[in-house]
Amino acid sequence: MVHELTGDAAAALHRDTFYLDAAVPLVNARLLPHYVPDLQAGGVDAILTTVASLEDCHYAVSALADWHALANSGAHPFRICTTVAEFRAAKRDGVLAVGLHFQGGNPIEQDVDLIDAYYALGVRVCQLTYNARNFIGDGCLEDENAGLSNFGRKVIRRLDERRMVIDISHVGERTSLEALSLATGPVVATHANARGVHDSARNLTDDQIRAIAASGGVIGLCGFPAFIAPDDPPTLEQMIDHAVYISDLVGPGHIGLGLDFAIEDEEDYDYFGYDPRYYPRPPWTWPIGLGGFFRDAPNITTALRRRGFDEREVRGILGENFLRVFQQVWGA
Repeated sequence: MVHELTGDAAAALHRDTFYLDAAVPLVNARLLPHYVPDLQAGGVDAILTTVASLEDCHYAVSALADWHALANSGAHPFRICTTVAEFRAAKRDGVLAVGLHFQGGNPIEQDVDLIDAYYALGVRVCQLTYNARNFIGDGCLEDENAGLSNFGRKVIRRLDERRMVIDISHVGERTSLEALSLATGPVVATHANARGVHDSARNLTDDQIRAIAASGGVIGLCGFPAFIAPDDPPTLEQMIDHAVYISDLVGPGHIGLGLDFAIEDEEDYDYFGYDPRYYPRPPWTWPIGLGGFFRDAPNITTALRRRGFDEREVRGILGENFLRVFQQVWGA
């Protein structure tokens, strides 16, 4: 069934809903002041900022120090949040909630005790790999698909003990399924789409989607154009195709948003070692309907309703589904 919303009704739904983007590499501590107006204009209540991905412990701790220094300055309307209660309080108070996220396990190096230190510094979501193999396991672009290492199994156990959310975006299929089998709580893919809609190695197979849902986890719809459709640029509606597919497979309660907005140049492309089979060289043209990045967030609300998701389901996708997982993993 198609649900048509008037402009006022869609705006009210978007405004009243808790809106969380679970993958935000674009906004670091240095650039947050620049993006605050766009985040506010789009009604974005919370983000998971990418603190580090390929980098080592020294880089990660330095980046975390930058975030804490900015928060302690009180100069900008945001808070670092480590509980769902803090996320909700930030929305009530009209300030941005920022969660700290590793988009790759490299900062753990070869020392599981560093996980404890990162937890103490506020990190609450940890992705295992970033496309390539690391000490934890194989990334999604490794041809061998070798799975978790022995050290990686120790990492899963420690993340579980410390009640950090495990993220399998950018993670190899076998690695992710092994992590899901070891984890005792919900596992998420903060930013990934369905391979059944668009066959990219960065997207999730049906087996991965089912396993995430069976764990109680959530998959964040990713706006990166090459993971949506072969069209350049794709459209917002084509991104919503992934939501419909995942919903038909496992239900709308396992869908969220992790739009992955980024502005990268040739130097960034080489630094991250992107594979041109799956990542076109920049500049990237973002989906029609999302070209304004955070300012276009209300378009997602309208598109979801137009494609048949009811108000409760839309609220879940825009943020409540991820909050449910965070509550379950982090506790009170």
